[in-house]
Amino acid sequence: MKITLELVRQIMRDALGFDSFAASFISEIREDKNHPTAGITKQGELSYNPGFVAKYIKSKEDLFCLLLHEILHPAFAHFVHLEGRLENIACDSIINAVISQIYAPQSKLGSLFQRFYSPGGIEGILRPGSLMRNSRYSALYGCLYSHGGVRMTAGEVIQSLKILAEKSAEKVVLLGTHDGDSIPLPAAQKILEELKRALPQNQAGHSELLRELLLEALKTCLSIKKVVLQNYLTRRKIDRFREYHKVRRRTVSPIPVYPSKRDLALLSAGVCTGYFHNKVSRSYHTDKGIAVYLDVSGSVNEHLPGIIGVLKKLKDDVKTIYQFSNEVVEVEFKELLKGKISTTYGTDFDCVAESILENRYDKAVVITDGYASLKKELGSRLKALGARLLTIIYGSGTSCDELAPFGEVVLLMDIC
Repeated sequence: MKITLELVRQIMRDALGFDSFAASFISEIREDKNHPTAGITKQGELSYNPGFVAKYIKSKEDLFCLLLHEILHPAFAHFVHLEGRLENIACDSIINAVISQIYAPQSKLGSLFQRFYSPGGIEGILRPGSLMRNSRYSALYGCLYSHGGVRMTAGEVIQSLKILAEKSAEKVVLLGTHDGDSIPLPAAQKILEELKRALPQNQAGHSELLRELLLEALKTCLSIKKVVLQNYLTRRKIDRFREYHKVRRRTVSPIPVYPSKRDLALLSAGVCTGYFHNKVSRSYHTDKGIAVYLDVSGSVNEHLPGIIGVLKKLKDDVKTIYQFSNEVVEVEFKELLKGKISTTYGTDFDCVAESILENRYDKAVVITDGYASLKKELGSRLKALGARLLTIIYGSGTSCDELAPFGEVVLLMDIC
């Protein structure tokens, strides 16, 4: 099968709509004999091994399987905190099951996966139609491909595979790109937004769990809106946020670039003074940062993968983050993304208030489930400082009476 840019874009438009951003993002098709299979580079190039394509890509449905597999990678990548072989196999097993069943007509029931992977052993969970009855992976496979399977989160699929996996996992060849050089975040977010809008509706039966897993991944992959965070930047902490300003001033010039009203009036009266008072704007910026306090008490455990998935989108802007339980611990942002947590398992807002007061932060962001207390004396000191807090609620909480007097209280899902 000959892969052309026109064919690739048409496949994306058929699946995601005529004006698909994913279709326009793919900008070039090229051969790469060093790639074991195929993948989309961060420049939008579909690079592929010609030997792999000749052997496995026999139809546009096979190509759809490959393209959508790559597109879904950014959605599930945030579940992989300590990226390794088993984590990638687990995420790929969910992705392939989603494509094979939710997008069954477009993928011809995952035709590429059936051709590429063997139907037994650990490879069997990466494709539909496997022979898993007497396999150690049969229960996990049943969750992905059988009606009425046990409800699982993506994180639970990863943990299950870590328990079940054999040494043969090291030999599994995975489709696509797994080296962190795939679709960049801004483009990935736009693609995932349109994928969410174009998700096939009214599918019952065995696809219900897969839809939940897919929506779970898409939901937590969307970034915190920076327009919200811009209101809570502080000069007391320097990250990579920039606040832009404009200053207007007047200059004298023989050319009327942006003439004043007086100059325009003189010109309309037929009077030319030989020079004009132009209004010009000069832009400059100030470097600022954001103080983020993340609740890492015992109740955060089940929500942490999703929270880290959302925060991951800020990794290029934020250097450090504050974890809090009954004490505040500042950690490198990259360490948090690896799953490094320091907690006493209790929680209160007293330690947060003390940290804000000590650093004299005029603004801060607190991410919490809302269930904690704040001493009245510390609250009074925060008011005296004039501190403004953005409180972001996750989990089952909907409000935070303790922090509400200091600023906005919003749900995590509402600013993603």
